[in-house]
Amino acid sequence: MNPGGASAPSRTEGSAPTFGRVLRIAGGVYHVDDSDSVIQVSLRGRVKRKDSRIVSVGDLVELERVGDEMRIARLRPRHSALARHGVSKRREQVIVANVDQVGVVVSVTAPDPDFLMVDRLLALAALNEIDAFLVVNKTDLAPEGAGAAGPEEADGGDLDQYAALGVETMWTSAESAEGLEALAARLEGRVTVLSGQSGVGKSSLLNALVPGLDLRVGEISERRGRGRHTTVASALYPYPPGGYVADTPGLQYLALWDLDPAELQSGFAEVAEAAEGCRFADCRHRAEPDCAVVEGVERGSISRRRLESYLRLLDEAERA
Repeated sequence: MNPGGASAPSRTEGSAPTFGRVLRIAGGVYHVDDSDSVIQVSLRGRVKRKDSRIVSVGDLVELERVGDEMRIARLRPRHSALARHGVSKRREQVIVANVDQVGVVVSVTAPDPDFLMVDRLLALAALNEIDAFLVVNKTDLAPEGAGAAGPEEADGGDLDQYAALGVETMWTSAESAEGLEALAARLEGRVTVLSGQSGVGKSSLLNALVPGLDLRVGEISERRGRGRHTTVASALYPYPPGGYVADTPGLQYLALWDLDPAELQSGFAEVAEAAEGCRFADCRHRAEPDCAVVEGVERGSISRRRLESYLRLLDEAERA
């Protein structure tokens, strides 16, 4: 692999700097792929004094030797990032930097799809100009005779709507290997984040795609019907055919960070298209007169549930 875009020079003091990609961070130690191997490095003093949280998983960094240690000396510019609010809502917490695409993972059942999370992740990707696709996992658990999408009268129809919106949708099963070949081809040569609610099988898919990875797989709580969190921190894993895949914590509330509420509709293509026909340019599609989006819902050309997702995220953006 070549995370820095050039061959890695010798790591000796006084030589040209080495570039690498941060794979994970634990206890103040940064695990960096420098194209030859994964090395453990620390932050150089001037970077740490500025803000130790400036370096995140996925970042491309410049390494320099200081005595017997390799340290991160500089951070290269990011082309994208998935972020949420930190402990202080005034600060951004980057989950993964330099993302090429987001695979939004849901399951046919166990747990049932969290459509608000799907809409949130798809909107976040669109607003950050990151390619996104939907992975519907656990097709082996679909009721017999119902097909991969599940019963037509249940959640299957809602999952089918994303393909109608132009979102590439892949149907997979880590258990039966259905769809894994197509998913593997989609990941090659890219930095991919697989994200979604806990228990949908993200770690199982990665284990099936990357031999020897052996990520911990959680069980579904019978009482709550939800997955238990097995990933506690973001991490990038080299993908053998080329690229990287990220396993992220079960992110229930990825923030639409630093978002002008007026821009949110750009994350909902059908809402943005219909909004061109609204009477008011600043229509928020709540109860304004002559709202073309609300009219579209009444006609059935826009999903009422999708509009509800938009309005919930709009409330969040306005409160931020």
